Amino acid sequence: MTLGPQTPPKVAPRLVAAPKIRQLLWCDFPQDAQLPEFWKRRPIIVLSYRNTLHGAVTVIPCSTQAQPGNAWAFPLRTTIDGRAAWAICDKPSTVAVSRLLPDRSGIARMPEDEFHELLKLVLEWLPKIPD
Repeated sequence: MTLGPQTPPKVAPRLVAAPKIRQLLWCDFPQDAQLPEFWKRRPIIVLSYRNTLHGAVTVIPCSTQAQPGNAWAFPLRTTIDGRAAWAICDKPSTVAVSRLLPDRSGIARMPEDEFHELLKLVLEWLPKIPD
């Protein structure tokens, strides 16, 4: 008897509402990641703007380790759980909403001006359509 490919589990979301653009949340990235992929629980910024509670969401992962020399690291003015962090703008990721959870004090939302600065760096990293 051969077994077919296993389907990943469907996990209930831990949030009570769909994530919104500019929110700072925590994400449980996969434990079986391979470097340089992101792994473990880390802060993220919600990048996508049409999200559902039971779907997927595009995020920018963050690191609480200083990022000297990383041109794609954006230093955040907004903190999550009071910790300084850097958004890693060359690593946009799509994850299940069920991987997300709020910080201890609720859900913070990045101010638009700070988000626009971050988004400019993300868009700079992406390829451009030739003229």
